Amino acid sequence: MQVNWGAVGEPGWRVLDVAGAGPAGLAGARRWAAARLASLTEADRVDVVIVVGELLENAYVHATGPHQLRIHVAHDPCEVTVAVADTGTGEPRLRVPGRSGGRGLQLVDELALAWGVSHHDDGKVVWARLACEG
Repeated sequence: MQVNWGAVGEPGWRVLDVAGAGPAGLAGARRWAAARLASLTEADRVDVVIVVGELLENAYVHATGPHQLRIHVAHDPCEVTVAVADTGTGEPRLRVPGRSGGRGLQLVDELALAWGVSHHDDGKVVWARLACEG
């Protein structure tokens, strides 16, 4: 299941508008996400919050900053989808870690069942889907 720009209108999505918040808003966005994941185990919640932080930070570093953070929790099977929408046109890619970074998407890749990007006329959505305990 890819996540597209219009998926936010589907039932079950929680949406936080982060446009203009700046990198200092990362902590608040992580707290917002954690509060919406209260039904998950602590370990699953930590994994999701790590992915939230990495995807948001990538939007600040490699695009013009995120516009929305979206979270969806499904229960059968238990899966959490995190999606970050921005107006950038770049393609996220795994890099060899070095002094300037390259660890964020590798971490997302390790924690997620799948991740990807969906491009649209007004930007893109970078998403990751994680398994959780039911």
